[in-house]
Amino acid sequence: MLLGVGASLWFSAKYRQPCRVRWARGVWVHRYREATIPNAVLGAAPPYEDFIAEARDVFLYEYEPGEGDVVFDVGAGIGAETLLFARLVGNTGRVVALEAHPDTYLWLVRLCELNKLENVIPLQLAASDVDGEALMSDSADYTANTLLEANGEGIKIQTRRLDDVARDLGIQSIDFLKINIEGAESAALSGMERLITSTRHVCVACHDFRADSGGPETMRTKSFVQGFLRDHNFSLTTRDSPHPWIRDYFYGINARRSGGGPFTLDDPVRDSS
Repeated sequence: MLLGVGASLWFSAKYRQPCRVRWARGVWVHRYREATIPNAVLGAAPPYEDFIAEARDVFLYEYEPGEGDVVFDVGAGIGAETLLFARLVGNTGRVVALEAHPDTYLWLVRLCELNKLENVIPLQLAASDVDGEALMSDSADYTANTLLEANGEGIKIQTRRLDDVARDLGIQSIDFLKINIEGAESAALSGMERLITSTRHVCVACHDFRADSGGPETMRTKSFVQGFLRDHNFSLTTRDSPHPWIRDYFYGINARRSGGGPFTLDDPVRDSS
């Protein structure tokens, strides 16, 4: 208890805003003015604006969800993007947050509980092109976990097509789709042939940079993602950046859903550097 009191005073001074720190259910809970952030390490949970800063910069580069939007957060991780999306769409919107790894999913659920995110539907699933099971790596770094080949060593997780997930939830259209799933983005998109036609905006993280740095060739997904989105009437934007992972993001707007005209596979990707 004394440790929590001391930490509360220290973090309140450090971030110049009230912070109450307590140990609860195996995690350090950092309660700031705008949000409550759990973390296994005391002091490793920053205030809301710092916690969601990267999410806002990276994923909302082209489109920011608004009140009443439906957002699919595919690869939700511990919930930094989920928390941001939930605040942006408000009580009339919905966020469907998919996280496959069981330990990471528990962190996501805890974040939603602590912040009373009643507009979030967390699902312990991996988006894929088939409903079934797959193997996932079990790294201590949750951002590096990815689906494995059938003969790999990992943990079993459930896979579902996003078309089926949306159907079960009664969702007919998506305003913003974020996908960041470490090389499995091709399978995820293949599992939403119906839903993608009623999706307005997308942000898809590809992972060619991992293949370029010696990783498996299965991480090379930009060509497929680009072709798939163009085939489904998306106008695409990329970013110039010193960070290779940023250069592997596609931001897209559905030309049909947004009132624009059709375009072809020969249309260039816009680089908004």
